Amino acid sequence: MTGPGVLVVDDNDALRENLAECLEDEGYAVDLAASGAEALVRLERAPLPAVVLLDLMMPGMDGGALAAAIRADRRWDGIRLVITTGHSASRVRDLPVDAVLMKPFGVDDLLAVLKRVGA
Repeated sequence: MTGPGVLVVDDNDALRENLAECLEDEGYAVDLAASGAEALVRLERAPLPAVVLLDLMMPGMDGGALAAAIRADRRWDGIRLVITTGHSASRVRDLPVDAVLMKPFGVDDLLAVLKRVGA
């Protein structure tokens, strides 16, 4: 793939694979991580993604903790963060993310958010 890179972080295997397929069909280069800790390992590799699409509710390091860890590392300043959640907006209001994608969402919603954050 030659398009912008997207790291999809979600503990749900089926959803993670479905998102990867949709994004690849649209020309995005996709990498996958099943947890926040795995996402941090993936970010240590080059090239960096343009966007990290991360689920809020994951065991271990949740999406909020992952977003904070990414924002705390100056090497990753240019990465845009999009969090996905089925929870109310109040749960994500203070998170250091560029956009929130409310579940359930469709492909058009996903693509619109990625376009809005510059991917």
